[in-house]
Amino acid sequence: MLHAVAAAVLAARPAGPETDEAREQLEWSALYAEDAGLLEPSPLEPLRAALREAFAALDPGAADRCWAEARESWARGRVATPGEAVAATWRWRSGRFPRLVHLIGPSGSGKSTFAAGLPGVAAYLSLDDLRQARGSRSDQRANAQVLGDGLAGLDAALAAGGTVVWDATSLTPQQRSMVGAVASRRDALVTHAVALVAEDELHRRNARRPHPVPPHVLAAQARWFVPPYPGQAHRTWYVGASGGVEDVAGSLDAEEA
Repeated sequence: MLHAVAAAVLAARPAGPETDEAREQLEWSALYAEDAGLLEPSPLEPLRAALREAFAALDPGAADRCWAEARESWARGRVATPGEAVAATWRWRSGRFPRLVHLIGPSGSGKSTFAAGLPGVAAYLSLDDLRQARGSRSDQRANAQVLGDGLAGLDAALAAGGTVVWDATSLTPQQRSMVGAVASRRDALVTHAVALVAEDELHRRNARRPHPVPPHVLAAQARWFVPPYPGQAHRTWYVGASGGVEDVAGSLDAEEA
């Protein structure tokens, strides 16, 4: 798709040395991608199938972590075969690393309800709860302090091990990056749990919530929301209006749409 878009852009450019050089680079890139097998319908499937067999006895979280690390190494050219990928992921096979479930989505999208059903949660960190502890969950005046306290709590919880849930809207890449930096420092398995609910349903739910947000704030959240791409976490769960995981990315065993 990217090569097709680049070719369309070049077709609209005036002829000249710069256009000729760009077209040559495009043709070289397409040939390289073809040689690397990247133009196949599922270029990672042979690697995935081999690692699914190799990691069949692992804890699912450990298997998904190994799969994520193998994908990254393969993309960077550090491994080229399943055997090399197996050897490169030995350090995560024990599963002895903390695990972060990072909830993402506008207010009322079902994040907290989904988190309540997760098994084995060792620590649950909610920015709304931290605001409530200061006097009011709707008080936004001390957001910087609340966020700092939350990130410090996250760091301590991940250092203690187990599964930790971070509950905040996390609508933008910048907001998510601060949480991701703490998780990376603690070598945690990161799962993005992305709540995807239509805006009209958000407003219906908001009207029934014990602590509704102002309608204009909810509308602004929907405009600001930039969902993460697959690959920006080790794995991604897409939580639909049903409240359950309706699709996944980055899981070794689950069928991915």
